[in-house]
Amino acid sequence: MSDPILDLLAAPPTPSMSIDERSVHAGGRRRLRRRTMRRTGFGLGAAAAAAAVAFATIGTGVGGEALPAGPPTSSSSASDQRVSAALFDGAWSVEVRPGAPADQPNIVFYKGSGATRQQLAGSSASADVVSMGTGSGAEGVMLGTAPADADQFLTITRDGFKGGVSQDTQPLPGTDFQAVALKFDEPGQTENYVDTIWTNAADEVRSANGTMLPTVPIAGGDRFFISRESGVMGVFMAGGRGGSTRPLSRKATTTMGYGERPDNGAWAWTSATLLPEGARDVSFTWAHAQTHTKVTVKSLGTGEVAYGQATAPGTDSGPLVTKVTWTDKAGTRHTDAVE
Repeated sequence: MSDPILDLLAAPPTPSMSIDERSVHAGGRRRLRRRTMRRTGFGLGAAAAAAAVAFATIGTGVGGEALPAGPPTSSSSASDQRVSAALFDGAWSVEVRPGAPADQPNIVFYKGSGATRQQLAGSSASADVVSMGTGSGAEGVMLGTAPADADQFLTITRDGFKGGVSQDTQPLPGTDFQAVALKFDEPGQTENYVDTIWTNAADEVRSANGTMLPTVPIAGGDRFFISRESGVMGVFMAGGRGGSTRPLSRKATTTMGYGERPDNGAWAWTSATLLPEGARDVSFTWAHAQTHTKVTVKSLGTGEVAYGQATAPGTDSGPLVTKVTWTDKAGTRHTDAVE
């Protein structure tokens, strides 16, 4: 029988999908709040490797043995300290054992919560990365931990992903961790998990393994980033309002759009384009825009990001960029249609 996790790790990258920006408008306004059950943004980007790992079983708890549980406890022995958090209304739980010996897991995963929870497995995780796992007993669910100061997350999946992903995060007081759970609408789609991109109050943007990603502030304090390893670019919106990703194009430029429309209000829309290093004199051709700003260009170090904002009546389909015109480092003028 094939192992889906090993198959995922061995699979080669697949071509990125195009996204119809018009369909994004139909989503309306999204609000994401930390430590509450919420819908995550997810990118359909190809990736060179997957960050998912299979649960490592521990002890005899796998297979349904009930273990005692309760509120965070402390004792005179550091190895006995345990802090737990229930996720998705108590359907799952994650426990940190800060004093665990080096040769034993410091994170334990359970089905259920409270005195009747059933131990599934455990892993050894660091508090400076996002560590997610899936395995027997947790079909359609990935459990893990993240740094305690991470305040927004975007789940990245492979091309061909189907369905949606719900996310729940909960604090693990007194530790450097927080608990994370991902629930996939279609259980078999856990094998298409690739990465979790996260940010914190310091405006750092990192991949699951803690790698710092190139990032720059754009419109209204939103933070644009690029992850070439995961094959995506994206934005975390200011004020914890959520985020969006887009697979990187094989062409010279990639354009994405995102925004909000309050109930009975007008569209407030931002489009951002990733261009080669040294690109200049960038302009956008807009459709369905009532007003729009001039384009601003900022450097990412190895490339440029150009962005502009537009508005449109709430009764319309919403503004979008149809063409990007720019000049490359050699002085050649280009016009790229947005796919």
